[in-house]
Amino acid sequence: MTKLVLQEQQRNLLQQERQLANELQTYLFGFAGADAYAATLHQITAALDELFLLVVVGEFNAGKSACINALLHTNALEEGVIPTTNQVTIVRYGKQNEHYQRDNAILELHYPAEFLQEISIVDTPGVNAVLREHERLTEDFIPRSDLILFATSVDRPFTESERAFLERIRRWGKKVVIVLNKIDILQTPQALTEVTNFIRENCKNLLGFQPEIFPVSALLAQKARLAIGHDAVRLWESSRFGALENYLFRTLDVAERIRLKLLSPLGVMYRLTNETQRSVEQRVTLLAEDIRTVQTIDEQLRIYQEDMQRNFTHRLSQIENIVLEMRGRGDRFFDNTIRLGRVLDLIRSERVKSEFEKDVIGDSAARIDQAVQELIDWLVEHEFRFWQDAMTYLDQRRQASVRRDNEMVGSIGRQFDYNRRTLLQSVARDASNVVATYDRQVEAQALSKDLQTAVAQTALAGAGGIGLGAVIIALAGAAAAADVTGIITGITLISLGLYIIPARRNRAKRNFDDKMQELRTRLHHAMNEQFHKELNNAINRIHDALAPYTRFVRAEQTKTSSMQEQLTRLNTQVMKLKQTIENMHT
Repeated sequence: MTKLVLQEQQRNLLQQERQLANELQTYLFGFAGADAYAATLHQITAALDELFLLVVVGEFNAGKSACINALLHTNALEEGVIPTTNQVTIVRYGKQNEHYQRDNAILELHYPAEFLQEISIVDTPGVNAVLREHERLTEDFIPRSDLILFATSVDRPFTESERAFLERIRRWGKKVVIVLNKIDILQTPQALTEVTNFIRENCKNLLGFQPEIFPVSALLAQKARLAIGHDAVRLWESSRFGALENYLFRTLDVAERIRLKLLSPLGVMYRLTNETQRSVEQRVTLLAEDIRTVQTIDEQLRIYQEDMQRNFTHRLSQIENIVLEMRGRGDRFFDNTIRLGRVLDLIRSERVKSEFEKDVIGDSAARIDQAVQELIDWLVEHEFRFWQDAMTYLDQRRQASVRRDNEMVGSIGRQFDYNRRTLLQSVARDASNVVATYDRQVEAQALSKDLQTAVAQTALAGAGGIGLGAVIIALAGAAAAADVTGIITGITLISLGLYIIPARRNRAKRNFDDKMQELRTRLHHAMNEQFHKELNNAINRIHDALAPYTRFVRAEQTKTSSMQEQLTRLNTQVMKLKQTIENMHT
């Protein structure tokens, strides 16, 4: 009954692991650069259906193949003092000795050893600084393992390359057992104790775990197999290989192997979630910088808009002052001209009009045109400068991102930062193209035409080909001429009435003031509206250039936030399940 409950528990735990692996794979799907992680998850879930996988690793001359041959009690694997294993060899149970080449990197060997019905052994290429392809093959196989036998030798125990490789293995959360080979070359038991303590202490201090260490001599174990009688017993005992076999085939009983097999995928998932979390955290940091970039540009646009509005108000007041000055001169003109003492002059209307144009209009048209042109040049120049500043700032952000590339975590981080930098480069290039092709003269001409048309249409007059000042002056002159003509007609009809001239003068002044105020209001409205239209167009062009980058940042923020939540949840579930399995009573 207890066994049945245990088997049911194992099935439930296995199902939970598969579900966690599938969830993690789903969340990593579409996460730039996570394809390798998805492949690893597929491998470890597939490995759950296989026999217990014992993977032997170590440097090429540590005696990995010799140890496996000693376990098999035969010379099934090639041995040598130079690298002889150039591919992964999986040793499985078979009724007779056969081998199959599965692909270029994996050789499958069948052998009729009874323990292979429950355990498969993997012989890996040597780990060293010369044969990098061998090291890659070995590291790619580590996540699928259920137990690691790390082979080292007494003549070169715990080298720097072995330490680095052990550290990478431990990151996968694998259980590691160290096989200290070639003890037959040591002269005294004290020497063996020193080497064993050296390995144990370094593992504890540098890697944070205390491994089980089995000192053996694969050579003496193989000699014992060929010897007979007391020599065979003596050689076997001297090899100390029995302790290793006892551990692998008795201490690691069925229940313990099941426990290790269930723990193995969780260690891999824990590493993948942690590495992905680190990458996501880096993304959060980069996205925060991106948000600051967008916010900085938005803030600069806001300041630019406020400055332009403030300066425009001042420049527009200069133009309006020219109209106000005309109104003042017009009042004085009517006071000085429309009076009884000049009644004969008033009859000569052409002379009055000429004086009006000289004394009231004067150079107002030219001054208005000059002020408007200065306003247009100012507007165009400041838009051009803003594009230059935006281009410089974005290019600095892109270069800073390039310098950070080597700090990113794995392919996930680098791919993400590459996408960011590509967008930044694209936006900066768009800004650069605008700056390079920005023809300020053409822009000024276009804006001048728009302003002229807007003011003329607002004032209900045709612009034609004349300047903006001429349009305004034409309207002002027409208003004054109508009043002067009306006065002259009144004088002709009523003939020097004592009260007619003052009344007509006051009415003319009021009419002229009203027309000037109306013209000033229309001018203010038309130019203000056109100015904001052009200013908004300039700001929108900046926003449009930034839009792909801004959309990317916002989309990645949403994705990253969701990924953080899901990874935290999955990591918690992995750790909880791991604790359950570690505490599982068998």
